[in-house]
Formats: sequence, C-alpha cells, structure tokens
Amino acid sequence: MTTHSRPYRDAHDLARLQHYTATQIAHDACGWLYPGDIPHRLFNSGRRHKPADLLRLWEDEAGEIVGWAILMPENRFDVQSHDATVIAEALAWVENRLTADSIETEVWDGDAFRRAIFAQQGFAPDPTALSYAITLRTLDDLPPVPKLPDGFSIRTAAGLHEAGLLAAVHASAFESQWTVAQYKQVMESPGYAAEREFVVTAPDGRFAAFTVTWHDALNRLGYFEPVGTHADFRRLGLARAVMIHAMHVMRGAGMRHASVVHEAAQSNPAAAALYAALGFTARYNTRLWAKNRAGR
Repeated sequence: MTTHSRPYRDAHDLARLQHYTATQIAHDACGWLYPGDIPHRLFNSGRRHKPADLLRLWEDEAGEIVGWAILMPENRFDVQSHDATVIAEALAWVENRLTADSIETEVWDGDAFRRAIFAQQGFAPDPTALSYAITLRTLDDLPPVPKLPDGFSIRTAAGLHEAGLLAAVHASAFESQWTVAQYKQVMESPGYAAEREFVVTAPDGRFAAFTVTWHDALNRLGYFEPVGTHADFRRLGLARAVMIHAMHVMRGAGMRHASVVHEAAQSNPAAAALYAALGFTARYNTRLWAKNRAGR
C-alpha cells in the first residue's frame, strides 16, 4: 500500500479522523482511542499550540485515512493505525518532532499488535508508571439522578459568555492553568458542543462540577472526557450526580453504552471508587511505554 502523510487542516479532517477511528472500534475496540479523544487532545490538551503542529494523518492512494499521530504535553504522543508500516512511519515523525531524551505513550495491555511494533522500535513498558483503566457500562437500568444539596442544580453550558466560569472549574478540578481566552478557543473548536458539557451550578453562581461528553453514533457509545469537581465543592456527590444526568441524556440520544478512562485504583482510589459505584467495569488497561534516547 502506498501512503502519504500531511498535517491536520480543518474541521473536515477532524470529522474524517473520528469516522475512521469509529470504524476501527467497530471492528476491534482494543488499542483505539475514543473518537472524542481526538478533539479533546487536539484543542484541550494542546490548547497552546497550532493543531497542524500537533496532528498528522496518513492517507492511501484513494485519499482514505489509514492512520494518524498526535503530539501531547510532556513529550507524550499517540499513534493510531491498523497498518504496521504506517505506525512505523508515524513513530519516525514523532521522534523527529519530540526532542526529549525520553518519549512516552500509552499502550493497551491486550493490544499485541501495537505492543510488538513498539517493542521493535525500542519502546518498553515502564513498571513504575501509572496505568489507566478503560471502563464500560450499559445505559440500561440507569439510577435516577440524585437529589442535589439545596441551591445546587444541573444544566448544560450556555455558551461563550460562560467561558470564565468553565475555565475556573476546569482549572480547580485538575490544578491546571486556564484563561478565559483559552476556554473560549476550546468552545469554538470543531467537535465541541455546549449542549454536551454538563455543569453543576452552586448557590453562589460558580460551577461546582462538570463533565464534557462525546457521542459515537456508529458504535452507539457515549464517552466522558473529562469529569471534574471544583476543590471547594468536593465530597458532595456532585460528580456522581452530573454523570448520571449525562448518561440519561446519552441514552435519549441513542447511545447504548458509556465509557470513561481513569487512573488505576492504586494511584487514584477515589476516582476508581466513584466509577465502580456508577457501574463502570474495566474492559481494558493501559500501561506507559517509553523510549530512552539519551546519548543518541
């Protein structure tokens, strides 16, 4: 197969990348990022960079996508393809772009195909690094949305004028840096829809918790990425409530299952306990694989 690669261009490319990824998940979900991960990583995690500098896609002679690679903060990356030659080419592109002595990616434990290719390219699993669980639950028999504390309520984000409130709750939940302008940029990016970002409003008007959800219509799968609670409002059951509310909406939109990725229980027991209590069970696990290039 003859292929060529080029940088990401526009929203049309995003839609094609998401469709390609969804079709691969329909064949075998193991090893494939969720389609919602693409805009999340490109416009949220990569908010300080130009999309074309972060994402590259590979196409065949007919112009069909056969793989893609994305650069992430802290010298991490993801490579996605069903073709071993494309993965090798994508890894070469990644290595040319990342300058650190050690570069890292998440590899699924059950993904023998990619594990073999990464090992051939000099990567090895890091036994000391955090692992992640990819979980799933059916949207049948959902519990009712819990009653919130007095003065709290759940709704969707209303639009760009709430970018400041959204930036504040995202920053507090993950101890990260967000400006109003950066969150406006996310809200204006392809793939984002305010009606799929759910927030819990506090009595004082702040956003106390939130989740951004994504819908894969082909596989009828809803996805949470991310889920967070403001540091001032933890231990009130708000994340649980907003997720149950969102799952009812997912089911109404035709989704049959919901998925969330979270740190393993030994590194984040609170998060693992929350998702387990909501009925999510681990379907796959990932492990950090790294390549040490010191002295090259």
